[in-house]
Amino acid sequence: MSLRHTKKTTRSMYDDHTEVHPTDDRSGFFARGRDFESRYVNHSYTEQEKEVLASYESVDYLPPHSHVYRNWLRQQPARLDWDRWMMMGFIGFAIGFIGFLLHQLIDLISEFKWELAQKLIDEDRMAVAWVFVTGFSLALVLIGSSMVVFFRPSAAGSGLPELIGYLNGALVRHIFNIKTLVVKFFSCACAVSSGLPVGPEGPMIHMGSLVGAGLSQFKSVTLGFSLPFFERFRNPEDR
Repeated sequence: MSLRHTKKTTRSMYDDHTEVHPTDDRSGFFARGRDFESRYVNHSYTEQEKEVLASYESVDYLPPHSHVYRNWLRQQPARLDWDRWMMMGFIGFAIGFIGFLLHQLIDLISEFKWELAQKLIDEDRMAVAWVFVTGFSLALVLIGSSMVVFFRPSAAGSGLPELIGYLNGALVRHIFNIKTLVVKFFSCACAVSSGLPVGPEGPMIHMGSLVGAGLSQFKSVTLGFSLPFFERFRNPEDR
């Protein structure tokens, strides 16, 4: 029996015993969706899923290793990568400064909340202190989540899955946008200051990649400028 015939037989066998769900939003609460399927099931993409897959663009940023390219590299004059080291210094300083500002903002909001709560406790107003801390924390969560939902959904979560996808060649929309950086910064500060069991470590990695991918290009589509410096870094590999 050929391999193709075996796959066809296996697929038909599982199709006969597997219920097909067009989309997850049509399934009930206890119904089996399409996000998690058995490894024995051959997944068939719906038209909606194909549209989602078509919205992603693959980036080939790996350097070629052909003989022609290697010969061309040998013919190039030797040069010092002073601009690369300078760019790394710029990026490192910018990321450190953003991390400093983020922690200062978190400390400022947290100290205001707990100092006022302690003052209310010292005045034997425990109920008022509880209501204040709870309401203030809920307000921070609402502000931070609203910024992500209404202004920049690409700033949700830690951002690490999007970075892993980019490093594997998938260009995800708006993950390296300056608006994403601003929303990420303030939403992270609100989430951590509210007392949620989250930290700034994951978002800081995403913000660091935002700084590296943006500062190394010396241009911005959102702000509408392009400076004539470090132009040799304007390629997917260096970015």
